[in-house]
Amino acid sequence: LSGASLDHLISALCQLSLDEVSSSPNREPSLFAMTSLLETGVANLERIDLIWPPITSHFIEVCSSSEATLRGFAADSLSSLIRSALPLAKNQEMYIQLLSPLLSLQSVLHVDVRQRQLDCVSNVLHSSGQSLGSSWDVILNVIKSAASLSSEALVRSGFQSLQLVVADFLPHLPPPSLPTTLHVSTRYGLQTVDINISLSSVGLLWSIADHLYQNKETIRVGLEGLRRGTGSGTSQSGLTGFEKRVMSSPLPVFDVLWVDMFRGLSELCADERAAVRKSSAQTLFSTISAHGTLLHTHTWETVLGEVLFPLLEKVHTATREASTSSLQSSALLIHHTRDSAKKQWAETQVLTLSGTARLFQSRWDKLVSLPNFSKTWTTLLSTIKLCASSTSVEVSVAATNSFLSIVNTETIETKTETSQQQQQDNNGSGGGEGVVLVRPHPVSLPPKLKRHVWKQAWDTWNGIGTDCVARRLPALEGLHSILKTPLNMERVDRFFLSIPSQKFLVNLLKIFLHIHDHMKGDFTTKDFALLTGVLHAALPMPISKDVSPFLVPSASENVMSSLHELVLRCVGAVFSKTDVFDDPASGDGAPEVKSLLVKKPHVVDVHRVLPVATDKPRVSFYPLAVTELLKFSLLAAEPPIFIRNSRGAPPASLPFMGVNYAPFGLAAQALAVQLYRSCVLAGVSLPSEVPELFLKVCCILGDCRSLLPALKLKHSLSVAPQVWTRTVSSLLVVLQTSLPLLLQQGPGANEGFWALLATTLEEFLFIPIPEGKEMTGEKLRDCENLDMKLIDLLRKDLLPLSQKAPPSFLRRLTAVLNRGSIHSATDGVATGPFRENFARVCFEALLQFSFIHSQDSVGSSTSQLALSALLERCEGVLTKFVADEHLSGACPLPRSRMNEVSLVLKSVSILISSLKDAQKEHANRVDRGVWRQVAHLYPALVQCVTCNSSEVRTTLKEVLDQFSDFITMTMANQ
Repeated sequence: LSGASLDHLISALCQLSLDEVSSSPNREPSLFAMTSLLETGVANLERIDLIWPPITSHFIEVCSSSEATLRGFAADSLSSLIRSALPLAKNQEMYIQLLSPLLSLQSVLHVDVRQRQLDCVSNVLHSSGQSLGSSWDVILNVIKSAASLSSEALVRSGFQSLQLVVADFLPHLPPPSLPTTLHVSTRYGLQTVDINISLSSVGLLWSIADHLYQNKETIRVGLEGLRRGTGSGTSQSGLTGFEKRVMSSPLPVFDVLWVDMFRGLSELCADERAAVRKSSAQTLFSTISAHGTLLHTHTWETVLGEVLFPLLEKVHTATREASTSSLQSSALLIHHTRDSAKKQWAETQVLTLSGTARLFQSRWDKLVSLPNFSKTWTTLLSTIKLCASSTSVEVSVAATNSFLSIVNTETIETKTETSQQQQQDNNGSGGGEGVVLVRPHPVSLPPKLKRHVWKQAWDTWNGIGTDCVARRLPALEGLHSILKTPLNMERVDRFFLSIPSQKFLVNLLKIFLHIHDHMKGDFTTKDFALLTGVLHAALPMPISKDVSPFLVPSASENVMSSLHELVLRCVGAVFSKTDVFDDPASGDGAPEVKSLLVKKPHVVDVHRVLPVATDKPRVSFYPLAVTELLKFSLLAAEPPIFIRNSRGAPPASLPFMGVNYAPFGLAAQALAVQLYRSCVLAGVSLPSEVPELFLKVCCILGDCRSLLPALKLKHSLSVAPQVWTRTVSSLLVVLQTSLPLLLQQGPGANEGFWALLATTLEEFLFIPIPEGKEMTGEKLRDCENLDMKLIDLLRKDLLPLSQKAPPSFLRRLTAVLNRGSIHSATDGVATGPFRENFARVCFEALLQFSFIHSQDSVGSSTSQLALSALLERCEGVLTKFVADEHLSGACPLPRSRMNEVSLVLKSVSILISSLKDAQKEHANRVDRGVWRQVAHLYPALVQCVTCNSSEVRTTLKEVLDQFSDFITMTMANQ
């Protein structure tokens, strides 16, 4: 037939077919016309331009018919005609012409037609997939159209074709078709008919990314041709979305394709289904990590500004608005950490934030060179701060982990382009992890930018610490009410959600150490006050029992927790050139404290010398650091109130872990002593109020009326003796260091210190033993030895220069020595058994004070009055004892009275022995009035001879022996 005749034939057959379509639905439709059309088309394929438009248009029209038989046959006929024509295609334009009818079937709503459409696509892929060329976009758009359908069968059929394309035909796809492939894969990931298809689509995106990396040069060249073909004079009306982005973006075309890849994955990261979000987030950041080296430096600004930061904001909003209702059902068990939409979104927030932080860490060298890096850095820190304030423990801890990773400047594991190329050459795959190198971080920044970067980091840290730690302290009041009622786990869970977790606090302090490393010169005393405010708020935070025991030692362990150690490191970083936990050669005090801090014995060695700077900016921190460390030391004896209120309660009944604060408090106290002593040895001048502060915080309260528990624990059997013994050791070192300096300033200076020291001596040396407590002989000897060390220190460092001390202090010191030299039951307080060695030391100190400075009118008069009072007291006790024993007759006096007399006799014996030694050294050293008072004791001593107590008589014999030498010495002097 001629062309005109063939055209008339096709028109007639089409009309006949349309008549059949519009005929009565009650009769069986005839397929003659469409069969004839199909046969005509197949027979005239060589005249494709003539027959193709009318025949395919008619089949497409019939596919919309309501009659299933007709539309089914029309769809089959169209598919058959396309399959028959494809082998005859001579060029890419003909391929597009032949496949375009499939694209037109998108408008048909009938499922059976769409199924035949997708079956035809699958057949085309299997038969002609390698030769489709530029017509791939037609096939991909047909496949994409199925992703938006509600039929599971159609979606699955479309996805099977997509899988075939990605698995077998990616190398045959022209580069301009790759953006469409990415888009189609993303659409299938977003469909909600079948979650398994969505998850598999994420895997397809990873495969496409691998293909892009392996064939980067070929694809880059092919895409650059696309940019040349869409120049500035090209109308945008006929361009695809990718082509429009290429025209409007200054980025290389290959980078635009990668940004499209990341943008598609970011869309999936905000999907409503948790499993899809998780898989997409992991794939997104794995792709960036594995293939990010292909991107130009300026492309990272687009990745962050248009992909990652909007994703973080979108996920944060979704997390905030998500429901807290439980998702548990009888058909599916869900772990309690994922049993609500809010918890599942929290997991996504953790993945996206952590991935973004890792990107900053691994690509730091490229990011810092961006023109708008400062803005990018600020945006990331703002996001971290926002997430840190989340009520979800998981999210808040992830925020601090992310913060820590981007400020950690020690080492970073990163991949370079060279190492990735080596890995590719060795393994033949670009999807591997590459050769991991360790390099210093960060890249050197311009001074101005560096100052801005770390100032922003510090401001963010301070904001997190203030909002998430310091302002959460009032929440601790809720724990008091919990402890007063039966344990309610729901209330306990709510309480621990209102306070920062232990891991959060540990991370926060680690972050500060890294930030401080970069802003030491800009760190001010105001900043230090902000730091210590956060530290003081962090220390009393209770620890949930869910915390790993490896993170927090139990209350029975004498080691510091990670948090306690970091608190001291943070304060130490401000004043010390090196880490205060470094282990240099320990001082003499280290061996005796090894049982307290097994891992770090040198930290509590009060004799350790720290390397301190002498420059003025650093020196200004020393008094502040000493003050804060001493405040921390109070926790050794006064732990947080909830710890004190829970003492004695069964551990199982407590909602929190018990923590031993003693190691931390004593370490803080020791560091304060080390810092003060090191400053003095280095010649650094500190305010004279610092020694007074030691006394106020370590020994007594500021109102000078009562001892702090640290020294009250002297005779306690329920607390480890290290608490008060280390406090006394610290006090001895401070006094030994500060007394020479303070005495040089004269008696009119530092009156507060001298008053506090006198009060400390008066109360600490004579702490009574609690009723019902029995002290072992070893413990009593230890207590006595420490008391003697304190008196010895005063004898060596104070008494030789006592004329430079205030008179009021000297009078009180004399009274203390007087009391210690006799310390009998007549004090009215049962302070324990007689301490003979301590009494001797007090006598010797009193005599030294009395005789060495006899030319000093103040010291002489004070000491003479003290000796007179002592002798009169002894005489009164002995006289009263003799009288009471005569009145008692055969009944012995109470045991306490016998002990009292024995104590007095021992005191007299020590006194006479000391006077003799002093007289031998210098003939006129002892005042004659003192000798006369000693002689007046003799009648009272003689009257005690008739005492019934053998112990008293034995002691009396020693005293009378001393009097024999005394009489001989007196006669010789006459």
